Amino acid sequence: MGRYRLGEIISMTRRSLSITQEQLCEDICSVETLSRIETGRQNPSKDVYELLMERMGRIRDRAYSMLSVSEFKVLEKMRQFERCIQTYEYHRAEYILEDIKKLLGSSNLDRQFVIRTESLVNYRLNRISTDEFLEELLKAIRITIPKYGEISLSHWPLTYNEATILLNISTAYSEKEDYQKGIDILEEAYAALKHSYIDNEQRANIQVVIINSISKWYGLLEMHHKAIDTANEGMDISREYKIGNVLPHLLYSYSWNKQQLIEKGELPPENKRECISHLKQAYYISCALKQSYMVQFLKNHLAANYDVIL
Repeated sequence: MGRYRLGEIISMTRRSLSITQEQLCEDICSVETLSRIETGRQNPSKDVYELLMERMGRIRDRAYSMLSVSEFKVLEKMRQFERCIQTYEYHRAEYILEDIKKLLGSSNLDRQFVIRTESLVNYRLNRISTDEFLEELLKAIRITIPKYGEISLSHWPLTYNEATILLNISTAYSEKEDYQKGIDILEEAYAALKHSYIDNEQRANIQVVIINSISKWYGLLEMHHKAIDTANEGMDISREYKIGNVLPHLLYSYSWNKQQLIEKGELPPENKRECISHLKQAYYISCALKQSYMVQFLKNHLAANYDVIL
């Protein structure tokens, strides 16, 4: 890789993905600037280079051949941070985040990561309100999408980082009980992911998380049939790409919404057997993945609602 100029790397990557210069540089730099970069008449700044490469899916996770040892350390700590968030270990996440901040630079992508993660930890530790959390997330997303809130993202080539922030924004609205707003944000993000340059495996990972949230919000709006269909879609993607971490949540959402329909008389009582089967499956998957919070939650749910002791 060292034999190529940065402009050549950008140009080769763009052409391999059949992306036009206009599509690649929107809201990052002008077409003229990109043309000068690709032809070697201008060197890109670090921010511009990272934004262009991330839009093409060539973020840290995918650019191993260009990473230094220190960047590998950042990547691993970022993964540790996300795992702690998923397992509700917020104090440990905060400790890891402090280490990450010492290793990061001052690029737009680094600033975006810090704003999102700091606000997420502070919110989960009850240090800031939902409105303050939302304000910080909007600040983060507008670093790379300056016109967010004014333009449609349905055809925007979302990066993984942007999709994650949109998930957090949706969660903030849902916690304000504006579930429809949360759904609208995620459905737009889901549509945008189809036009992104993220590779299939990474896209599938973010898709199942988005689908899980959409299913949950539909359930809370008592749109149980849509919630079940959405959960089914997420389970299909999880199985196709062998993604286990969200599957227990999708199985729970499917079962919970079916139970609501049973209680409303829209489904016969014998459907409870399927609910129990799905919940047991979710429990054993959670055990295998060592998701202690989900294990206990499912165990309690089965005992309280179905008299099933595990």
